[in-house]
Amino acid sequence: MNRLGLWIVPVLVLALEGSAAAGGLFVPGAGPSAQGRAGAFVARADDPTTMSHNVAGFAKLDGTQVYIGANFLRYAMSYQRAGVYEPGPSGSEPLPYEGQPFPKVENNSDSAIGPWGSQILPSFVVTSDLGHPEWPVRFAVGLYSVQAFPSRSYQREITLDSGDVAPAPQRYDVVNQEIILSQPSLAVAYSPTDKIDIGARASWGFGSFKGSKTVWTLRNYEEDPGNDATFTLDGAKDNFIPTFALGMLYRPNSSFEFGVAWNSQGQIDAEGTGSSVIGGGSPFGDAVEVIPRPDNQTQCAPGGVAGKLKACVSLTLAQNATVGGRWILREPDGREKADIELNVKWEDWSVANESLVKVDGQVNITGMPLNAVANPHGYQDVISTRLGGSYRIDVGEGRLEFRGGLAYDTATAPKSWTRVDQDGKRRATFATGLGYEIGRYRIDLGLGAVWEPDLTVGQCKPPNGPSETSPGCGDGDPANPTPAQPLFSEDSQKESPFNAGTYKSGYLMAATGLRMVF
Repeated sequence: MNRLGLWIVPVLVLALEGSAAAGGLFVPGAGPSAQGRAGAFVARADDPTTMSHNVAGFAKLDGTQVYIGANFLRYAMSYQRAGVYEPGPSGSEPLPYEGQPFPKVENNSDSAIGPWGSQILPSFVVTSDLGHPEWPVRFAVGLYSVQAFPSRSYQREITLDSGDVAPAPQRYDVVNQEIILSQPSLAVAYSPTDKIDIGARASWGFGSFKGSKTVWTLRNYEEDPGNDATFTLDGAKDNFIPTFALGMLYRPNSSFEFGVAWNSQGQIDAEGTGSSVIGGGSPFGDAVEVIPRPDNQTQCAPGGVAGKLKACVSLTLAQNATVGGRWILREPDGREKADIELNVKWEDWSVANESLVKVDGQVNITGMPLNAVANPHGYQDVISTRLGGSYRIDVGEGRLEFRGGLAYDTATAPKSWTRVDQDGKRRATFATGLGYEIGRYRIDLGLGAVWEPDLTVGQCKPPNGPSETSPGCGDGDPANPTPAQPLFSEDSQKESPFNAGTYKSGYLMAATGLRMVF
């Protein structure tokens, strides 16, 4: 089960917005061996976790091998929004919290399920030569995980230092979200010569998505909660998310090995149900409701009922490609003593910039339908550089391996698009690990920390909306995220950035695994 999502991912914003989930949007190192090397593993690729890195590596493995492991990923993030709560609409009663500074919010570890507030990303792989070691072909089946932290949990309302209860400052971005994606996979590797291995993988992904966020019902530059609506996606599923991978290894001699791996683009089209709660700021007060659209007018799916509107989320999952090479130091008997590896990875996040969300609802009094919302996130392609290595010594009847590595990922989104629903910052990873192999067994441990710089996004939200004298920051082409406005057509969406402020974030990682050879 993978709580990030495929090539996700960054992080799906659920309700009326979606995006690929979490940072480049991944952090290096699925599996303890790769994690201990900061993800530099595309050429090493010598244990069953190669299902995630380079499927050609299965050709290196002897006999039948079973791997069971898990990654533990903890994401800490805080956001201090710039500015103060604005006054309500002219002529309305003063809001009790207006003029007070926005409070700091933090991602709540209640959204995690593992130790020290972590997400658990389990993996299980079986690979075999089917009892024919002379064959140049090997097969593998398993469930592999991608390193990311898509879940989010923030407040919808927050108690200020004054004791007043106010709407949370990040509510237009996300209140909470939960993503569970599973990647059952089949792989085959073939060695046409003793110097070349090639491999392919096919994965049948399926997933479920839940979450909630706040959107505008009316023009709401003042961010008056009476003119908000909270949409909750009770559950959406896509039971067929196919992806593919290819890999190759080349060994010109015993001292060098080169690898290349490619993972395909994917497409998520999830369908489910959602509900809405509208603020009471309209002239009709609590009489306003969102009801299902007639079945012959739906844009997602027919069959919605009050409180369970049909909702669809569509987004693209980025393809990626990695190249790498390693230098190998060998013992006199030919066994590996040490190696050092350099990888460069490209992730095509620019194709995943925009997602589309459809909710089949309409306002009961006016019949006004909810429009499909296309949500840009400003994504750009990512280049990652990863340097890692290992050193082995004999200990008793077994062999102990020390690992270490460093990695750097460029930003998935420019500074002006920084937000809490996804992690698009540039980052550096520092990793170490151990492995001990004795007889038919090997146990591995990987540890890592991801440093991300504090970022402050400048304020560009004019009071009461853009005008000729205060045009905002997009000049007609939004450069910052703006609240979703499903009651207005795409060409009448108004710019009102909500992401000004200071963001602090980082990750702690651990991974463990057991490999058994039969």
